[in-house]
Order: sequence, then structure tokens, then C-alpha cells
Amino acid sequence: MICYLGFGANLGERERTLRRAIEYIKKIPAVKLLRVSSFYESEAWGVTNQPPFVNAAIKISTELEPPTLLDELQRIELELGRIRREHWGERTIDIDILFIEGQNIFSERLIVPHEFLFERDFALIPLKEIFPSFECKLHGDKVSICAGSPTDFNFKLIACVDKNFGLGYKNKLLFQIPADLKNFRRLTLNHTIIYGRKTLETFPNQKPLDKRRNIILSRTLEKISGAEVVDSIEKLFDILDAAEENFIVGGAQIFDEMIPYAEEIFLTVVDAKVKADSFFPNIDEFTLQAAQVFDGFEFRRYTR
Repeated sequence: MICYLGFGANLGERERTLRRAIEYIKKIPAVKLLRVSSFYESEAWGVTNQPPFVNAAIKISTELEPPTLLDELQRIELELGRIRREHWGERTIDIDILFIEGQNIFSERLIVPHEFLFERDFALIPLKEIFPSFECKLHGDKVSICAGSPTDFNFKLIACVDKNFGLGYKNKLLFQIPADLKNFRRLTLNHTIIYGRKTLETFPNQKPLDKRRNIILSRTLEKISGAEVVDSIEKLFDILDAAEENFIVGGAQIFDEMIPYAEEIFLTVVDAKVKADSFFPNIDEFTLQAAQVFDGFEFRRYTR
């Protein structure tokens, strides 16, 4: 089931709360995050004498039935401090089911499409960003893009895979192709690279790469010379520079965590099928923009 969710917050650290909510949703069993919109700021709707809101939308796939998904979303709202005092009033976080492909629901607990969706530009605009074919009419409300979305951090994924998108086997890379290594260096030099502990172990001498800002995502490492270590994606956002090109370089779990936020993918695809136990995530949300074919492999560039 493909489902679109809407978010809003106008109390506290609004952007950080929305990012945290998205991370919590990623952890719901049987839910897969596919895409995230920019963040948008707008004046309050319904009850207007309150601070402005930051809004966003995400696309997920899920095996959960809609009432069960709603239960999970309301649990996350409570975990993030939402207290329901006034209808349409101030809130730390609000998460709504906006639209489910192929479904219309009308029950006491849940109405889908959301009963006010087509009246609210602050919901329609982020939804249209990640669902361009969604048919709706905007009302001209003042809704402006603002900073803070995970998509603002210019994430690019870069990897070398076989024809089955295999990445590695028994914690080792499948290929060591000089042209690929040279291309990797050319693209990432003087930029930020983000990776996990197991990827660090594949680097020369198991050390951070020179002439790049190295950030390691790990819950087990504490400190390592030449790199910054963070233990969660939430904390990663706090130290990133949105003006920088931030390359995600592995491994499979981190690719899977970060691909919903990425706008660009660089893949070296080797013309071979080899034994692998880790794989690059699904790229159906991306479009192939360019390919350079060489003897035995090709460089591919994908974008949203």
C-alpha cells in the first residue's frame, strides 16, 4: 500500500521535531520510507492567533492496515510531546494520513483522503512535490519553502555494484576497479563523506580518507582520529552543512536509511553477477540521467 502522510508543527524546534518524526516512522515495522518533501512555512489554518507552522509530506509503503498505521502515528505524536488541547490549536507535532493510493475510507476514526486536504495549500503543496501527478487545485495561500528538510542536505549516494546491485560479501567489497576508485576520489574530494564502521574497515589501512570531511555513523565507535562520529541520523542532521555536497558511501544499511533523502545517485555497475550478501537499495524512485559505458562496467548517474 502506498500512503502519503502530512506533518505540521508550530511549537518548539519545529524542523528538528519533523525530522525526528520521520525517523520514528522509518522504525515502524512493515513501513518503508520512500520520499520526503521540502519543508514549508505557513500561517495557522482554522485557529489563526497562533505561531506559524512548518509542514511537510512523505511517501511510504506499508503492509499495515490504515487503522493500525493511524495507531502508530498517534503513538509517535505522543512520544514527541503532542498534547491535544484545542481543535486546530498549537501543537508540537501533527501527523495525518493524507492519501492512500486506491483507497477511500470513511469511518469514525479515519477519513481518507483527509477531509480537509483539498482546502489546505500547506498540505497540498508538499504533497504535490513528492506526488506530481496528484490532481488538485491550489488556493493561492501564502506557503513558502523553508530550510530544515532532510532533502536540503544535498545527499548523494555513491557505490560500485554488480548487475544484481550487489554491494559486498562477508563485509568485503565485491570489486576493486582502478577507474572506479579514481572516479570515487574525483567526485568526493573536498566534500563530506558519510559511512558506517564496516565501510571504514574497507578503506586503506582502515583509516578515514584524506582531503574529505569524514563522518561515521556508528553506535559502537566513540572516537577516531580524522573523523567525526555520531550515533544516529538525528544527530547527523545537527552537524551537517546544507551548503556542502554530502556523499553517502556505505554500507548497505546506511544506503537504505539515507536513500529517501537523496536527490542523486552515482553507481558504477560492473558487467558481472557475483555472490553477494549485501545489496544497494531499490532505485525505482530515481531516473537514469546519464551513463558512460566502458569495457566491463559503466558509470551511471540517477536523479529524482
